[in-house]
Amino acid sequence: MSYLANAMNFLPSEFAAYVDTLKWVSWKPTMFVLHNTGSPTLAQWLNGGATPAQRMVNLKHYYQGLGWHSAVHWFACPDRIWELCDPTQDGVHCSCCNHVSLSCEMVGDYSTEEFGSGPGAQVRDNAVQLMAVIHRKFGWDPKVFTPWSKGLAFHRECVADHHACPGSRVDKGDMINRVVARMAELQAA
Repeated sequence: MSYLANAMNFLPSEFAAYVDTLKWVSWKPTMFVLHNTGSPTLAQWLNGGATPAQRMVNLKHYYQGLGWHSAVHWFACPDRIWELCDPTQDGVHCSCCNHVSLSCEMVGDYSTEEFGSGPGAQVRDNAVQLMAVIHRKFGWDPKVFTPWSKGLAFHRECVADHHACPGSRVDKGDMINRVVARMAELQAA
């Protein structure tokens, strides 16, 4: 099982230092898959009454109820990055590439909720930070995608899963450009 006993969370500015401490030994990912939660929506996350920690517990129970040994590795929220599953082990999130990919859910339904401003843009920017850190760590180029073996994928590209995530308002070219720009900023820092 790769679920964490208790989900961890990081400020986006703390995430790179944390990832630098991780060692991939028995499992070596070669790509990244971006998702969105759909449920909870961003509005529910912000106004739904449960704390983010309780939401992580709820999501863990949901995935375990599906019989999954693991789930998505990270969740990008408006203010933090949450880690639900051990990123040094494979996750369960995209049938086309579970065995080779790290993953992030952006909290929200980006077929209906705003992604370019407000809390949606904060989620976007935290996901970009996360993906830039991971791509830098492994020396991956987010512009190069070889289906289901390397690169940055959107879950909707796995036609076997029949998902629209990370949502119709999320443009892959724009996200790649943002990740590339953030990687350059991290390199210069």
